[in-house]
Amino acid sequence: MRKRVLLMNPPSGLYRRDDRCQSKVEDQTVRVVFPPVELGILASLARERGAQVLLRDYPTVHATREHYLRDLRSFQPDLIFFPSTVHTIADDMEAAALAREINPNVRTVTKGESIAYLAEKVLSNYPDLDYIVDGEPELTFLEVLEDRPAKSIAGMIWRAADGHIHRNPPRPLIEPLDQLPLPAYDLFDLDLYRSPENGRRIAAVYAQRGCPAKCVFCPAGSMFEFRVRERSVEHVMKELRLCVHEFGIRDFLFHGDTFTLHKRWLIELCKAIVDEGLDIHWGCNSRVDTIDDERAQWLKRAGCWVVAFGFEHGSQEMLDKMKKGARVEKAYEAVKICRRNGLKVHGFFVIGLPWETRETLEQCFQFARTLDTDFFDFNIAYPLPGTEFFEIAQRDNLFELPDPTAGGYAVAAVRSYSLSSAELTEWRRRALMKMYARPRYVLRMLNHAAQTGNLRHYLQAAAQRVGSLFALR
Repeated sequence: MRKRVLLMNPPSGLYRRDDRCQSKVEDQTVRVVFPPVELGILASLARERGAQVLLRDYPTVHATREHYLRDLRSFQPDLIFFPSTVHTIADDMEAAALAREINPNVRTVTKGESIAYLAEKVLSNYPDLDYIVDGEPELTFLEVLEDRPAKSIAGMIWRAADGHIHRNPPRPLIEPLDQLPLPAYDLFDLDLYRSPENGRRIAAVYAQRGCPAKCVFCPAGSMFEFRVRERSVEHVMKELRLCVHEFGIRDFLFHGDTFTLHKRWLIELCKAIVDEGLDIHWGCNSRVDTIDDERAQWLKRAGCWVVAFGFEHGSQEMLDKMKKGARVEKAYEAVKICRRNGLKVHGFFVIGLPWETRETLEQCFQFARTLDTDFFDFNIAYPLPGTEFFEIAQRDNLFELPDPTAGGYAVAAVRSYSLSSAELTEWRRRALMKMYARPRYVLRMLNHAAQTGNLRHYLQAAAQRVGSLFALR
């Protein structure tokens, strides 16, 4: 049994580290950092079994290598677990090597859908990494904590003494999700996580897992067998009560790709929030084909103020080729539904897939301008290893940057069949600047900020965003 567990986001840059969304925080229009909930759940599991736990989110506090080394020497962990991304892997593995220097017997474990896809290469190149978790981490983590032999742990990728890399059979999905404990919120420095809208404490609630869509650029569906599992309404309510009553958190994002998919569950949750009088302020993600007036009315009543949609593109041909499974016209209907029920809309658009042309880019821009959402992001698709997009990019030699990991949502790593990566990067920068510069949009957002008493926060966010776009020139 491992007794001293360090759970961390390594000191390797401020990135979103979900498997489906790996990007620099600064690349996003809405720059918000949430407590690392997944690590919090692992912390609760470890503490239930008597382990001492140190949870660190080093990038959020701008901690350096020296801070990390101090923790290694003072806490002396015998198990270190961290999520990794294709962008941060080299620095993350340096953190594993430093831990090994201080304690040769430490067990180092990482997770990440793309890292698991590249596991043979990763484990061969980085001898100080012991295990890679493939799939949902919680139950696999428990067996590592209990020091079970690597060959007996489902969902584990590991290196034998002879250097051979083994992939164990996959672990079945966790069902029901209610068997997992609530995150160890007491281990987070909650003052680090603030809403950019109002400056208050904020948290992400993982009320569900999975996505039914098969988009070529996203691993979210394949990670969870293209289905969605929800926690029970009462289990989610326990977490909300804990956050509100014990930690003073009233601002939330319900993390998940398809929060509005199952209508009965959604309405039951909203009713529970209303009946309890929690008075919370939150946002969620939806699809254009899983929103209607009844859903929107309950969202609003329960404290939801903004709904995010992956509209992705204004070209139906592009939507079909990316396998979005949506119709352009449904986007307009979704925005109308939200607006007539008093909900703000955040629109996400994806450009830079192999079939992108100047004509389709113009279609995307005009589509975004016509939808006229309250918040918006043009993200450049990144070919995450393990996705169909990655396979296409490799097959057709689309990578252009000398170091592909330098690319991301703001800087294209690959070209399309007709446009260079530099052209895609510059198009995104100009498109965002033009969207921000619309007088009607500026006035509308200033009015909203003033009405909600959040003008200072909105002006700070706007200055930060425009500054980052100028820096890309």
